[in-house]
Amino acid sequence: MRKINRRFIILTFAVLVLITGTSVYASDVLPSLFPNVSPEDEALPQAVHDRLTQSWSQGREIILSSEGRAFGINSKDEDLSKWTFIDFAQFYDMISTFSMQKRSSFLEAYYSEERRANLDVGDYMSALLINPEKSRALVYWEKANGSYVVMDLKSKRNSKSWYVDGVEIFKVTGFKK
Repeated sequence: MRKINRRFIILTFAVLVLITGTSVYASDVLPSLFPNVSPEDEALPQAVHDRLTQSWSQGREIILSSEGRAFGINSKDEDLSKWTFIDFAQFYDMISTFSMQKRSSFLEAYYSEERRANLDVGDYMSALLINPEKSRALVYWEKANGSYVVMDLKSKRNSKSWYVDGVEIFKVTGFKK
């Protein structure tokens, strides 16, 4: 009888330890599988995307309204309305079409000292317009104060080398936020 009680006590203790361990494990794992996200938190990424899209659209309007005069674009061959808009989601897809050398050179120009000198805390994510030949790009972003920085990137003729040809800052007047 005493032997049965000892087995029963040990077996009961083992079952309780297993149940306790399982509940502790489940309490750590289940919240990560089924996060409790509030509707406000779910709406935040869409609000950020909408704000970025609005900023990029306004920046593109500013560049198009200047007709490229600030960048020496005056020929009909370089009509800015025919340039392709590239946002952050499409950026790496676009540069993956470049050769390794051209991609490296483009990224070096894209992340240049001119860009670092004009980026501040609070600035929006950049977008770019690239010409159909993929030999020239205008990288632009909205600053925290509402102005726009536009960086002109060019590829040397018959070369895989990119460089920064200039930076312009547009003070925004007459555009709605």
